Amino acid sequence: MFYPWARNRNLRAAASPSSDTLRVGMVLYQGSTLLDFAGATQVFAFAGLTPVWAAKTTAPITTSEGVQVVPGRTFDSLADEAIEVLFVPGGGSKVAEAMLDPVMVGFVRAVGGRARWAGSVCTGAFIVAAAGLLDGFEASTYWSQRENLALFPKIKVAAGYPRWVIHGNRFSGGGISSSIDLALELVSLRSGATQSMTTQLSIQYAPDPPYQSGDPSQAPPEVTKSVREGQASFTADIRQATEIVVSGRG
Repeated sequence: MFYPWARNRNLRAAASPSSDTLRVGMVLYQGSTLLDFAGATQVFAFAGLTPVWAAKTTAPITTSEGVQVVPGRTFDSLADEAIEVLFVPGGGSKVAEAMLDPVMVGFVRAVGGRARWAGSVCTGAFIVAAAGLLDGFEASTYWSQRENLALFPKIKVAAGYPRWVIHGNRFSGGGISSSIDLALELVSLRSGATQSMTTQLSIQYAPDPPYQSGDPSQAPPEVTKSVREGQASFTADIRQATEIVVSGRG
C-alpha cells in the first residue's frame, strides 16, 4: 500500500504497533549530513525507540557541516542483530563514494532487506537504490536530485516535492529537514497517531520559517537557479556514480 504524502490518517491507522522495542539502525558514513540523521534520532529517542548509529568503524565521522560524531556500533557488529528500521541519511559530496562502496552497499542490502522498514532521507536514496532496495518502489529524494534518481530504471520517482513517501515497507524523504517529518510518520505507523503527536509536542516541532522557500514550488526562481548552480559539481558526481551502478547491473 502506498501512502503519498502520508496524509490519509485512516489508511495509516491500519498499521498496528508491535510490543517490542523498535531498534533503528542509522547508517553513517564520512560526509553524512547532520540533520538528516540527528533530526530523526531526536524523534525516535523521544518516542521511546532505540536509535543506533552505525558505520564501517567506530572512528569519528565528519559530517558535511564539519562536525564530528562518533558511531556506537560497526556494521560487522550489527550485521546479525535484529533491526526493525534501517535509516540511511544523505550527505554532501561523499554520497557518490558511499554508493560505490561495496561494504556500505552490502550492509544496506543485507540488513535493509530483512528490516521491517528500510529507506532513506535526502540523497541517502541513492545509497539505498544502489543496494537495489528501491527497485519496484516509488521514492523521493532531495529536490535537485530527482532527475538523477530517475536514472534508476526500476524506481518510480514521486511527483513534486513530497516531504516523505512510504510505499510498502520502503520509505524515502525529501531533503535534510524532511528527516523529522519522516521519522514522525514512522512513529505513527508503528505506535499510532497519539504517540507521534506526543513526540512532536515533546520536541516542540512547530515549523514557522520566516520565508516559504523550502522547495522550488515555493522559492523565487532566481533563488532556485542560484542553489542549482551551486550544486552543479555535487549533482554531476551523483549522476556519474548512478550511471556506474546502473550500467553494472546490465
